[in-house]
Amino acid sequence: MFRVIDEPIPVRAPGRSLDRSLKIAIGSFIVSASVFAIKYIAYVITGSVALYSDAIESIINITTAAAVIIAVKIAANPPDAEHPYGHHKAEYLSAVVVGVMIVAAAIAIMKEAYGGFVSPKPIESAGPGLTVSIIATAFNLSWSLFLIRQGRIHKSVSLVADGKHLMADVATSVGVLVGVVLVVVTGIIELDAVIAALVALHVLWSGWA
Repeated sequence: MFRVIDEPIPVRAPGRSLDRSLKIAIGSFIVSASVFAIKYIAYVITGSVALYSDAIESIINITTAAAVIIAVKIAANPPDAEHPYGHHKAEYLSAVVVGVMIVAAAIAIMKEAYGGFVSPKPIESAGPGLTVSIIATAFNLSWSLFLIRQGRIHKSVSLVADGKHLMADVATSVGVLVGVVLVVVTGIIELDAVIAALVALHVLWSGWA
């Protein structure tokens, strides 16, 4: 149901690779929190419901990153009587959690889009707001590519899944940016919420596929 990786990732051996994966996972949490702050600033500048929805999706990124940290830590535990082959299944569980969180993001965005459609508000200071949002999106894209690459190098399902989740966030952000530009160009305020709703459907599809 929630297919968050394209190919099997071999279970890695404990050691430096696990330590590296944990550091990357912590870095992902910090990046997600930073991206949320930047996106929220974009919302404050513009008042755009689409940008607000994008910020909400980033809050879920923070939660997902925390889940990855926990999964990597559990996977680092040595084998015991109840887990003679180690705790690596925790990372696969984290991958499933990522898929669930993608769906939750879509629902949150759809809710905000509905509110924006019922009570549309004009977008203010579109130029500065779009610039800030573009910076956050570029930051997210770079980090997601880094996560996927490092996840494959260190045989971490959690890192690869987190990277692919962030890719879904990038798609969300691009859709939101398009929506804001269309609102500014056409003057149709309702498009802000409509584009956000379409992006929510895209995020939902990415979690299901």
